Amino acid sequence: MVVMGIVTSLAAILLPVATRARLQAKILAVNAELRDIGLALEAYSMDNGGRYPPTRVDCMLGGHYYQLPPELVTARYLPAPVGDTFMASSTEDRFNKGYTYKYQSVGTMIYNRTTVMEGAAKLWIPDGFPDSDGQEGAWYSEPGRSIVSWVVYSVGPNFDLQEQQRQKELKYPVPKSCWYDPRAKRGLIVRMRLRNGNQIGSF
Repeated sequence: MVVMGIVTSLAAILLPVATRARLQAKILAVNAELRDIGLALEAYSMDNGGRYPPTRVDCMLGGHYYQLPPELVTARYLPAPVGDTFMASSTEDRFNKGYTYKYQSVGTMIYNRTTVMEGAAKLWIPDGFPDSDGQEGAWYSEPGRSIVSWVVYSVGPNFDLQEQQRQKELKYPVPKSCWYDPRAKRGLIVRMRLRNGNQIGSF
């Protein structure tokens, strides 16, 4: 009985520690993959006159909105999807199985795979954001004017419909209030490129 009590006590102590360690390892892996996607975007830009791929929104594919750009797959910067899937790349969000990480830029949006909408892809840049020169929060849709060139992100742990609504209200994904909070164990895991070339995020 004493031994069983000791084993139970140790399990109660070690299980939360192991759970935290697994979550932290997963977050580190996500940050590494977002870094690789950032490198792919920069390589694409260098090969395409400083332009970045357009943002994609496809209402017919459900949660596959803001997929990683298929241009990165075509140019072999990212691996192609495997098998019968709606995923644009096999680079899967570790916190959102069956879906790629998400990508947003400013300027061109491709809607439902065929409709090209210039200036429709927007990012909200909040007050006091790095490199904003003290500008007030605003939506940006012009690549030359936006403080942020692109954002790649994971939905993060504990993502659900309630969290999705909260992110929309916070005008995700750029504001830091949307980013992963280790105390709440939820929020977007984010990497973005600033206009000055620096990359920042929740890493």
